[in-house]
Amino acid sequence: MTDVQQSGSARWSWDADGVVTVTLDDPGRTANMLNRRHYDGLGACLDDLTRKLDRLRGVVLTSAKRSFVAGPDFEPDEITPDEAAGTYDLLTPLRDQARRLETLGRPVAAALNGSALGGGFELALACHYRVGPNDPSVVWALAETGMGIIPAGGGTVRATRMFGIAETVLNIVGPGTAYHPAQALAAGLVDELADDVLAAARAWVLAQPAGHFVQRWERPGYEIPGGTTEPPGLAEEVSRRSEGSPVRALAAVLEVAVHAAVTTLDEAFEIETAACRKLLSAPEFPGLAHLFFAMRTLATAPADLPAPGSQGGTREFPQLVANPLAAVFFAPDVPIVEINDADLIAGVRAKGGIPVLIHGGHGSFVQTLLDAGPDPAAMAAAARRALDGGLRVDPAGADVASVLAAGFPSWTGGVLHAGGTR
Repeated sequence: MTDVQQSGSARWSWDADGVVTVTLDDPGRTANMLNRRHYDGLGACLDDLTRKLDRLRGVVLTSAKRSFVAGPDFEPDEITPDEAAGTYDLLTPLRDQARRLETLGRPVAAALNGSALGGGFELALACHYRVGPNDPSVVWALAETGMGIIPAGGGTVRATRMFGIAETVLNIVGPGTAYHPAQALAAGLVDELADDVLAAARAWVLAQPAGHFVQRWERPGYEIPGGTTEPPGLAEEVSRRSEGSPVRALAAVLEVAVHAAVTTLDEAFEIETAACRKLLSAPEFPGLAHLFFAMRTLATAPADLPAPGSQGGTREFPQLVANPLAAVFFAPDVPIVEINDADLIAGVRAKGGIPVLIHGGHGSFVQTLLDAGPDPAAMAAAARRALDGGLRVDPAGADVASVLAAGFPSWTGGVLHAGGTR
């Protein structure tokens, strides 16, 4: 590789064939996040590619981290809805950068070396071809609806053009489905699985005909699967799935998908971003964002917790309700496991359990909630009594367990978050 340049989180290298490898590598971070460094770096890279378009054969987009892009750069417990909206102001330029990437006029392949959630996978959808590893631990998802919002970087619009209105609303964006590689390949979200994703992506770029290159849905004669009109009964199904929940994300996905099928792409992108901004101000957003990050903490954080209680051992509880966020971080239907010995956490994770550490007092936190349920107010009161009585439980684990194993409303963020107990 020659002619290597770096700006912000982007590093790009030209090779002798005119193929540019763009590597996302957020300095000092273990994962690439959507932040100002990403925006500035990708912008500088796109400016350089545009200036040198005559020598550009194609682009391979990849990551130097274990994952591709992990999502927006904020922690929900430290940010208000207004501040979150300010963070998401970056999504408009990032959305526009994705559009610049796919309209360079040259083939662009994403070499997905690892997982990509939310905005990271939206960026991958803006590429013309996606290659991923055949690694069952990798997950790709447009998971925003799990936080009460929708994709705002073009994800809903592109999914609609690729798969149609109904598939986008009911199976891909609406439920925030998490796809492992084999599932993603079968669904058409990725085009190829390979041991060497960089080599496969570069080979695809070089195999494309020289000249102007565009997305397949922008070629003459392309038809959106299922047509451009709202399928009969779809609105009723969305209403049925949303019953009992104040979260409006699924209804917003339907609205955006219906518009995306009949308007221009630029108009559809504006509609999508506006719908996301509206959802960011909803009272459910902070709680759902908290739950998302609590699940991520349980899946990835080391056991840096207070000393265990006097009793050792574990106790398992099945997942009472299906939650799409859980599928992003954990295997399907794994049990919630209360642990009375911090040394057992690694073993619980290795066996596929969701760990909840009890580190003071006696009894079961989850069983306390189940005995009080299903009324959320009764469960919250029982949780308070248990804590006042000396029971101590990891807060992230308690909130996740209350939702998955006891059925506490997910949009509250969990029983401790809802009660302001940390």
